[in-house]
Amino acid sequence: MRGWLTWRSFVALTEVYTAPLNLAWLLMGASIAQYHYGQVNWANLALFLATIILFDLAVNITDNYYDYMHARDREGYARHTNVIGRLGLPLRGVWLLGLSLYILSLVPAFILLARTGWPLAVLGVVGYGVGIFYAAGPSPINATPLCEAAVALSITYLVQLVAVYLCVYGTRPLDWGLVGGTFLVCLPVGLVFFTIQLANNVADLDEDIRNGRRTLVFFLGRERSFIMMRVMQALGAVTPILCAGLGLVPWQTALSSLLLPVMWGLMRPFYSQPDKERTYLPLVGGASVFFVGYTLLLATGVWL
Repeated sequence: MRGWLTWRSFVALTEVYTAPLNLAWLLMGASIAQYHYGQVNWANLALFLATIILFDLAVNITDNYYDYMHARDREGYARHTNVIGRLGLPLRGVWLLGLSLYILSLVPAFILLARTGWPLAVLGVVGYGVGIFYAAGPSPINATPLCEAAVALSITYLVQLVAVYLCVYGTRPLDWGLVGGTFLVCLPVGLVFFTIQLANNVADLDEDIRNGRRTLVFFLGRERSFIMMRVMQALGAVTPILCAGLGLVPWQTALSSLLLPVMWGLMRPFYSQPDKERTYLPLVGGASVFFVGYTLLLATGVWL
């Protein structure tokens, strides 16, 4: 099939519109490095930004590819829901596009490795492993109860941890103090992000069952998943106060807890009608309000 890779198909395969979120995650990492260690390496962060943008695009493509290949519901999901079937895209072309972006993402990654040390290789193997095997392989992560936590930890903690390490390399080792401190600062965002993953799988539960995916939501059921989501939202929204009290973040960051009513209001319709098209996007919007608010207040307290 010639000329299949149009802008429309590229956007649908890669979900490139989500790429700007990576700026928020790197800003959080830079803020942590500046607040706790007094230094930021902007050159390393720029290379890392290029890596994760290319990597994210590749992951989204291969997720679509392997979800299509693994689908048991060939008529419904594979033909009409998955972007490859819906747009009639060639499998080999999609696979080669994903592979090409993975290879491109390794260029700035290897430059970073040459500029830093072996801990980056370890963190990189973990990150690439989660990204590749999230949908690939005979037992992909997205078909297991680990999928929600794997995504949340990778996006809201591993990225920031790498960013902090890249900023302080040469002056501070990657020890348990750095690892643990970064985790606690990222915890509020991680808890709320986990609710997005639960919500995604609640909305897709019937589809996941038809395609043999057994996520955490499958084992909890919808009602207990809703309870866990509410608990995680509340904990995520109040944890900034605890972090500020412990001196892990500037006091301004605690103000993000005031966003709980806004976040809760945007998320509430999902609980009565969990629907991917009508109520899921407002839920993501509510979580994004908190992500942006927490990150900007953290950065404001650090640099202003």
